[in-house]
Amino acid sequence: MADFDIFNLSVSDVETHKQTTSSVEDVIYKPSADDGKDGTYKALIRFVPNPENPRKSLVRKYVHWLTDAAGNGRLVDSPSSVGEKCPIQDAFFRLRKSDSAIDRKMSDKLKRREQYYALIKVIKDPQRPELEGQYRIFKFGYKIKEKIDEELSPAFGEPTQVFDLFEGKNFELIITRQGEYNNYDKSKFSASTSAVMLGDNPAERSKESMATIKEELENAPSLSTYEYKPWDDQARDFVNTVLGQYISNPGGSMDQVSTPAPKKAAKPVTSEPSLDAAFGNSTTESKSNVDSDDDLDSFLNDLDI
Repeated sequence: MADFDIFNLSVSDVETHKQTTSSVEDVIYKPSADDGKDGTYKALIRFVPNPENPRKSLVRKYVHWLTDAAGNGRLVDSPSSVGEKCPIQDAFFRLRKSDSAIDRKMSDKLKRREQYYALIKVIKDPQRPELEGQYRIFKFGYKIKEKIDEELSPAFGEPTQVFDLFEGKNFELIITRQGEYNNYDKSKFSASTSAVMLGDNPAERSKESMATIKEELENAPSLSTYEYKPWDDQARDFVNTVLGQYISNPGGSMDQVSTPAPKKAAKPVTSEPSLDAAFGNSTTESKSNVDSDDDLDSFLNDLDI
């Protein structure tokens, strides 16, 4: 045990695990077309497995950007991310199905947005060369998720597990500006598979390479920070206040905000899903209450969320 005087502690002697705003921002990789040459941002990145739980290498959740009457905005996770009832979603459908055109227009402010998070290694970034070789959390929208799905379940050819450290593919990130928002249509996975880079050389299936990769990943940012988080009292009060602006008789849905819904019993798992299924399967969502466009993700990015 290290020599430590428990009777003479300074203010810095105890680790409080406080995460500052700057440290949170530092781990998020948020390239933008505005930061690229001639309005185009180009980088080469590599999706890598989550060392804490490889089966959760792709975090997916629904979020709502809500604004109260005073103009205060806040991003809240939707309980529908984990299959639970969401009062914001209920309010959305109530307004969407209204006979009033004003109500239907107002429902747009309650739409869900689909967000994804993954751990990446920055291979090449001419705009920010200081990031090359470092691990970051990449937040992205449905368009890039579709490109991942196309590799995992291609219409033709063999599937590629893009998170594989030795037989995955690098991702050529090309961001252009379309109107006011970033556009990712030109982004694509490299044509051939390759190993993740260690310095200037691709990794090999050797004990030395694997030990180096493991050490790097152990020091990488944690994906668990970006998984769905249930509402605390402060978030619940904020949602309650915002929904009060849209629901004239806040009975049913508002009660669900004030009192968290009981969690459903987990269904027994009869068989262990494959690794491809863990990363690749996607369910069909109702597009009436999900906004997956990357321009909306760019909007949230511009707010530094």
